[in-house]
Amino acid sequence: MTRRDTARTLTGIVLLLWSSLGGGHAVQAQDRGAPRFGPAALGDTAAAETSTAGRVWSLVTPPADRFAQRYGMDIDRTWATQVRRGVLRLSGCTGALVSAEGLALTTARCVRRHLDERGDDAVVAERPAEERSVPGLYADRLVQTSDVTTEVRGARQDTAVAAAVPSVQRRLQSETDANRHVEVVADGNGTYTAYTYRRHEDVRVAFLPTRMISAFGGLDAARTYPRPAFDVALVRVYTSEGKPLSPDHFFEPSSQGARPGDAVLSAGPSTATRRAESAAQLAVRRDLVLPERRDRLVTWTRALRSHLDTAEATPPQQRALRGAERALKQTRARLEALRNEHIQARLEQRDARVRRGLRQDPALQERFGGLLDSLAAIQDDKRRLRAAYRAFGDAEGGPYGSSTYRRMLRTEKQGRDGRIADGDSSDSFLKPLDAARVSSAPVETALLAARLEAVQRHLRPDTAVVDRLLGGESPAVRAASVVEQLASLSPEDEAQKRPADGPTAEVAAVVAPRARSVHEQWRSLTQAERRLTRRLARARKAVGAAPALRSNGAPRLTDGRVRGYPYNGTTAPPVTTIFGLYEQHRAFGAAEPWGLPAAWQESANDLDRSVPLTLVASVDGAVSNNGAPLLNPSLELVGVAVAPNIQGTAGTYLFLPGRMRTVGTDVRGLREALATVYEADMLVDELFGDGLSDRSR
Repeated sequence: MTRRDTARTLTGIVLLLWSSLGGGHAVQAQDRGAPRFGPAALGDTAAAETSTAGRVWSLVTPPADRFAQRYGMDIDRTWATQVRRGVLRLSGCTGALVSAEGLALTTARCVRRHLDERGDDAVVAERPAEERSVPGLYADRLVQTSDVTTEVRGARQDTAVAAAVPSVQRRLQSETDANRHVEVVADGNGTYTAYTYRRHEDVRVAFLPTRMISAFGGLDAARTYPRPAFDVALVRVYTSEGKPLSPDHFFEPSSQGARPGDAVLSAGPSTATRRAESAAQLAVRRDLVLPERRDRLVTWTRALRSHLDTAEATPPQQRALRGAERALKQTRARLEALRNEHIQARLEQRDARVRRGLRQDPALQERFGGLLDSLAAIQDDKRRLRAAYRAFGDAEGGPYGSSTYRRMLRTEKQGRDGRIADGDSSDSFLKPLDAARVSSAPVETALLAARLEAVQRHLRPDTAVVDRLLGGESPAVRAASVVEQLASLSPEDEAQKRPADGPTAEVAAVVAPRARSVHEQWRSLTQAERRLTRRLARARKAVGAAPALRSNGAPRLTDGRVRGYPYNGTTAPPVTTIFGLYEQHRAFGAAEPWGLPAAWQESANDLDRSVPLTLVASVDGAVSNNGAPLLNPSLELVGVAVAPNIQGTAGTYLFLPGRMRTVGTDVRGLREALATVYEADMLVDELFGDGLSDRSR
């Protein structure tokens, strides 16, 4: 087949795909499982907890008075040390040590993302020799904390305020062992703590269920509840000498589990939120940023899905599609939340409280007055860039943008000055994506066609520029020509050669200077906005409208109760049972993705189907993320956090304990499945101490 024939074939495929995507117009797809955000339900919301900023507490100085008042708990240093030392920070998720032999509990999704094409298979390792190595999965264990407030304040006298914390962190890092990592973070009330971690890079899988059961229900069930699924994994952490870790602190599973209404705590590295942002900032996200992200994800997922229908899908492509579909569902939920009148009213009330607090205190008014107005002015400037932003996209692009578009702009940049300034932050949007993210030609063409169609709409009054952009062709045909021309030009070769003419050069000449101008303006506004947002967070704290801490990646603590919530005109139960798996399996006719694995079908008569399989708790999702332990006040393990419910996806903006929940796998369901379905007697014995087998190895 000649190169011209190849181009014609590719163009035909893309035109068919382009038409199925609605000609590139913004897709207004609806999520039938959309969340409903209404007034917070009574029960878990205390009168003294009117703030929507969340429950994120220090693991160094946990809120003893709060816990004593709400749950009758009496905590001390030993209790806090147990929590700090028992939690693990895994690669992109969380884990919890659960035995004296280095066994740790996390989610199946946390482990599976690091596995190869065999990642969908089950792993049941009764002996160390059967455990499977997981390249790329590491475990950071917190081994020391120290108050460095004095050091940070001293550094501020010798350097800029922004450089004080990094300066202290570098010094402490130089004084510690090579296999340890130090992080200095603000810990509330003007204090700073140095967290020292020891990294263990030898982590092996001891138990992993098949994807069929860990992701039971597929995308439709993701981030929803009630959801019967078995998303859990056991890994073992090894020392550099190749021996299982022998920790002094770990969490023993509760034999009774958690009952409805019981207090539950969770701990782990906190995730970043936007809870300090103003209502005006979040309105711009609602009207501009999230719709652009949604449309990009719709194009990406539909294009890849169409491609996979006509070609043999590789495991990386399958994983990429699942990840993109989850991201799309999350984006739609967040967009709906910000469009909800009740949510908007809560956000505006939050800002009004800050204004009132500042007016009542002249010193605070002098320090923080005008902050909200300044942030609102920046949002007005962003809205003036709306059309250009929609046309040229986010400066960073994200993992679901067109790598061809970025490559093309990068090539044009090289053509102007003869080099590629990878170290130049002002052109960070020109850096190539990782090779693993590069899609197939039809997918790349669909993504680029969507971008060109948006640019065409923006530039349409200037017919001469549009003619140069498209060369008289449709966006789909023009995109196919660019993809074909760049196909023979690898990223490594771009430093030596580039298309001097043809569709790539013409499109780049039109798009690149305009895109660069928009991205630089947007970046400038965002940088100023970030500085003001940090000050707004301090202002909220000063008037008592925010908790003591913000999420910054440090290990944190959150609290709540096992409790259902109102949804769809009824009430979601606080737990689901193993019975639900079989009920869904039958109700959907065992069709994918609701079919049970053979091992679960064969064990149907042996399982106690009344055993709880999942639970929901009103802990803050900013802490109870993927794999975080769910603990009772005695620090016994009652479950492992899997993900937020669909309402909880909006927890990045505010926290509403009446409806937002963390969904977890119940430790009682884990025990029943390990013993009955997988007959993993030695793991059951190690984890629960049942004495079912000889523990000698």
